[in-house]
Amino acid sequence: MEQDSKPPTSFWLVSSFAILWNIIEIYFSSYELNFLQEHLTTEEFDKMQSLPSWYIVVFLIALFAEMLGSFMLFMRKKIASNFFALSLITLLFIELYWLLVFDIKKTSVVFYAIIPMVVIAIATFLYFYSKRATTKGWLQ
Repeated sequence: MEQDSKPPTSFWLVSSFAILWNIIEIYFSSYELNFLQEHLTTEEFDKMQSLPSWYIVVFLIALFAEMLGSFMLFMRKKIASNFFALSLITLLFIELYWLLVFDIKKTSVVFYAIIPMVVIAIATFLYFYSKRATTKGWLQ
């Protein structure tokens, strides 16, 4: 049975964090290209610039699905978990592609491993948190 209960303060903190995280993620996505251009060799950067167009489309789907999920979570809508699920699936796909196709280990361990792991961990948390919020009746 579904209940319409008032979410705790932690819900509002998590949903606010999710929106803030997505704003930061969009900002750093644009910064990442500039950083890599400065620190990669011309050959490596050209390889990165030759990303297939489907990669960019999937990346944008992941980015905006997570942003929509964050807004829906803040607005207490059940559809948030669907957006987070789409985002998680697409993020797993593009991050694995990034890790397996591009060899930038020698350039930056932060861009190679740490950022992808953090992004996937936060996307996973947001998905399961939204599912939990739905079962607790916090989302309508």
